[in-house]
Amino acid sequence: MKARYVYLFWGGMDLIFIAWVCVSNFLDGKIPLYSDIQSYVRLSAEQEWVGGVLLSLSIVLNISIVISMVVFFRCMKQARYLVCVQTPFRLLLVVPSLPFIPMLVKYGEVTSVTILLGLLVFSEATKLVSIFMVHKSQPC
Repeated sequence: MKARYVYLFWGGMDLIFIAWVCVSNFLDGKIPLYSDIQSYVRLSAEQEWVGGVLLSLSIVLNISIVISMVVFFRCMKQARYLVCVQTPFRLLLVVPSLPFIPMLVKYGEVTSVTILLGLLVFSEATKLVSIFMVHKSQPC
């Protein structure tokens, strides 16, 4: 498989995730990121510092997903480094690289935490392996 196709696939997955976040927020009458910050401000007295750390990490991850989408679509070699940096944050914040997984939670009947965490780990492992395999055999 050519690196270009793998990069286009993962860039497309990032694009679908961004669209999913925006559309689901708009349908709920919210503005992406801004509504998250407003919710944190309202609940900050209860959450103390943990909420602030999680909010900050979430915002940084969402911004990095937009950046990685562009990097993937441009087939830049920095994509593999960005994937390595993003992976721990995606696992910590439960933001899989395959955007259909959150859709299963919202619209499907999948409620097993074990299955969802397994899908999350599978998603990230697949992304890492595919990016590094194509780069070794055939860089963009």
